[in-house]
Amino acid sequence: MAGMMIFSMFSLVDTLFVARLGSDCLAALTMVIPVQVLIASMASATGVGITSLVGRTLGSNESAYADNAAWHGLILGIIYGCVFPLLGFHYMDELLIFFGCSTKILILSKGYMQILLSGCIFTFVPIILCSAIQGEGNTLLPVLISIIGIAFNVILDPIFIFGLGPIKAMGLEGAALAGVLAQVLCTILAGGIVICRKQFLSWSLYHFKPSCKVLIDIHRVALPSLIMELTGVFIMGYINRILAGFSFTAVAALGVFLRIRSMMYMPVFGLIQGTMPIAAFAYGAGKFDRVKETIIKASTLAFAFMLAAWYIMQIHPLCIIKYFSTDPALTVLGVNCMRLATVFIPLIGPVLILNTVLQAVDRGFTAMLLSLCRQLGFFLPLLIFLPDHLGLNGVWLAFSLSELLAAMLALLIFVRLWRTLPKKKNSPFFTAFGWQYVFKRIGAWLRW
Repeated sequence: MAGMMIFSMFSLVDTLFVARLGSDCLAALTMVIPVQVLIASMASATGVGITSLVGRTLGSNESAYADNAAWHGLILGIIYGCVFPLLGFHYMDELLIFFGCSTKILILSKGYMQILLSGCIFTFVPIILCSAIQGEGNTLLPVLISIIGIAFNVILDPIFIFGLGPIKAMGLEGAALAGVLAQVLCTILAGGIVICRKQFLSWSLYHFKPSCKVLIDIHRVALPSLIMELTGVFIMGYINRILAGFSFTAVAALGVFLRIRSMMYMPVFGLIQGTMPIAAFAYGAGKFDRVKETIIKASTLAFAFMLAAWYIMQIHPLCIIKYFSTDPALTVLGVNCMRLATVFIPLIGPVLILNTVLQAVDRGFTAMLLSLCRQLGFFLPLLIFLPDHLGLNGVWLAFSLSELLAAMLALLIFVRLWRTLPKKKNSPFFTAFGWQYVFKRIGAWLRW
């Protein structure tokens, strides 16, 4: 969690450099966010499938199968990294116009997107490798790799954006180039760890055997996750299109809000990285009470983290927005967006934990149902209906109301999951929340 927070802080610094170029560049960057998310979604969805499969197979002592799964994931990442730029370059103009780009914004967005697509293989490969490492139960190294990469990105950003010595100022394209070079470094670091440090996975070529069963096992979790992510990309593109109808300042305000919200989510994302391998290992070993304990404790922590985020964004939004904007119109829109879009944000923490556990215990399609209902069943209809009646405020409120409805649905899915996980007699799980246990654990933590 600490690593993810540091990663997010560096990411915000990256946004601050772009914000200095003006609201047009910030809007152009926001227009490309759906494409960035799409690339990351393809990689992370495959990565989720790898993490879940490696965790479950190692939990059931099938190390050779886990090796084979890791190799299949790496090859898939390389294939995606080569095919995706071909499609992106072919349909670039159509995508940006669909997202609502004007002529001026289109030129800025297109220059950024060309560089982004050229280096997207260096997004796929490190994410896949880090997912395999995470499947072994090591959540520290993947985060350290990400932190080093984003720190390198932040160092290069001002050099390429504003110029330094013989390096000419490249503006928004410089930000894209800095990002690609940072991903190259992440690829080198992740590859070096895989080669030099072997814990549970041996990465032996002897264990690699092309197998449709492995691909099915990966995509049984990855495909629902990918569909969830693709839905989010479509929704993001649609929001940009709606906001462009109001003003590109509103698009820029959304871009700032999404970056800040992403930072507030980081403790929960860190918690998710720890939850996935624990739940997968426990489920693979048949320790269902441990899966239940993981859900409860992780959900409680996630709610607490998001409650703190709610307080910051509801009570002190101006203190945050002013760092990203000197434009009074952008500042007002940003503050209004932050307050209206985060009314029920504490509820989303447990929802994200439940979604992660569902994927870990091989219930990827249930996780997909929850995500699709949140995006297509709740958020999209609200996004279509509310702006016609409430204007721009309707766009912001759609975030909050969809989170409330998603939390209600998640409660029903949680109850059903709980009942389907068998309970052992004399299970220590139900005593784990007694006062004696709590005081004992607090004492242990204090001694440590």
